[in-house]
Amino acid sequence: MKLGALQPGYLPWLGFFDQIARCDVFILYDDLPYRKDTWRNRNRIRTPQGWCWLSVPVHNDGLLQKTIREVEIREERQWRRRHWRALQCNYARAPFFPAYEAFFAKLYEQRWRFLIDLNVAIIRYIVEVLGLQTRLVISSETGLEREFLGVRTRVRDPTGRIAFLCQRLGADCFLEGALGRTFMEPARLTPVGITMEFHDYRHPRYRQQFSHYAQLCGGFIPYLSVIDLLFNHGPESLDILTGRKTVCPLLGEGKTGALHGLRTHAISDADPHRIHQRL
Repeated sequence: MKLGALQPGYLPWLGFFDQIARCDVFILYDDLPYRKDTWRNRNRIRTPQGWCWLSVPVHNDGLLQKTIREVEIREERQWRRRHWRALQCNYARAPFFPAYEAFFAKLYEQRWRFLIDLNVAIIRYIVEVLGLQTRLVISSETGLEREFLGVRTRVRDPTGRIAFLCQRLGADCFLEGALGRTFMEPARLTPVGITMEFHDYRHPRYRQQFSHYAQLCGGFIPYLSVIDLLFNHGPESLDILTGRKTVCPLLGEGKTGALHGLRTHAISDADPHRIHQRL
């Protein structure tokens, strides 16, 4: 059984769901310390000018002493209305926006107290509409992190945490992010019958809204929220994000160099989602 784990973010990117798709069980790790300026409360969407941030405001009091699970949303800034309006303005003409419109309309009508509840609701919905069979586990509901902290032998031991999680959940393989190569110790897992694989995601290119405005926004833009793919490709989205299907560029995009043939976009050090999400 293959296990994976990531900290849940807001409107996650394609690679997040590709990693889920490649696992049998996936942990949404919400009882680790919250870090500012990460993807926990923000992501990007497409606009005619290129892209823009959608950021969920959170209470800053004692923020760095809180776990992801404990972070509360600051409601007074009417962020829900602004986010929903941004989706409507930028994706109303996307081919599959109507298919998902009702969910997001209801999502932004609801008042959310905790950031984690908002993020998990979105993640569960997207997992469902993509047709993924992976079982999602919320770490704080299992008590595994508290148990690990009680038995660990090192102050910081990401490899030990992986071994512990795999043993408790009956996994014999763990899918780690690409950056795990810089700090994980896979050899420590071998004696307990666990292998580690690394998730080297190659970002696909697909048809986007506004990508024909090459002079304004440079054509295709990778590393947006997965909803950008979903609104533009609907039922094809899973095959595209997992690399099982490639999509031809729109007429004229190839001339700008933004979409050239059927190439994918490899992750580089400059890419925004290289921000370290260490367990």
